Amino acid sequence: MKDTGMIRSLDSLGRIVVPVEIRMTRNIDIGDPIEFFILDENIIVLRKYTSTECTFCRSLDHVTYYKDQFICNSCLKELVDPDRVPEEPQRRQEPAEETEPGSTVRRAKTEEMRSRLEQAIEDHPYANQKELAAILGISQARVSQLKRKIVTASKS
Repeated sequence: MKDTGMIRSLDSLGRIVVPVEIRMTRNIDIGDPIEFFILDENIIVLRKYTSTECTFCRSLDHVTYYKDQFICNSCLKELVDPDRVPEEPQRRQEPAEETEPGSTVRRAKTEEMRSRLEQAIEDHPYANQKELAAILGISQARVSQLKRKIVTASKS
């Protein structure tokens, strides 16, 4: 393990700031998910989280890890032979369009993730929240938030 010589304190809410030098050298941007690991009793490791969905079509089925990217078998075959017509066209989910002035990219991402959760629930009706989180590559807390949005939208 490499000692950086940087020390940060927890604030009153238990948060800590990752120094900009570390974020820059590790390509961590604001809003990027971070994974926590515990080594031994006294070591906490932080790592930038990478989802296990296909980089190109966002499929979660038959995904292979290659050169820091996850690629599904269908996209991998297409990369090998670009002229090949896929047997089954991949459904690419486009970000939701902005519906009102002032909408942000964050809202589009939330709507996209909400629709992906709805699809995952439809595809895996007996999956629990932990399994849905693993399928989508997000936290259980985020699944809970998105479920509340789905319920709210269905009541409207």
